[in-house]
Amino acid sequence: MNVLEVILLLIRWIHAVSAVTWVGGGIFYLMVLKPATRGNPLDPDNASRIARDFRNLVYSVMALLLITGIILTASKLTSGEIGEIYVIVLALKIVLAGYMAFVVRFLRRQQYPETQPANYGWISDIKLKLTSPTAVVVVGIIVFGIADVLAFLS
Repeated sequence: MNVLEVILLLIRWIHAVSAVTWVGGGIFYLMVLKPATRGNPLDPDNASRIARDFRNLVYSVMALLLITGIILTASKLTSGEIGEIYVIVLALKIVLAGYMAFVVRFLRRQQYPETQPANYGWISDIKLKLTSPTAVVVVGIIVFGIADVLAFLS
């Protein structure tokens, strides 16, 4: 194993740990924190602190995922070892990860507890569902599955 392979291994590890942190944190929020505080909300100071700390964590891992993802993608695409199917699946992974980042960074900036905006019809209902924490976690799980498909294809 040469130095470049070791560096790429470290970058893959950072990429994987960052993804696990983001998706795992979302699962914790949906399956532990949200149910535990339903009907017994946290005081506003604690809720604000939790939201701020988790948002900072997510923004940090998003930056790591972007940097490591660019490096890993460039490395793979320039290796000459991949085919069209790999590129298509990789593009799907990138689009879904980009969707997650866009939703978290620009569409879901509210703090805990989640507030329901005024209902403006079926379009706002669809937007709410597609940008919910649950949707982000589900897409994250799909991205994990796509990563396994890519490993199989390479």
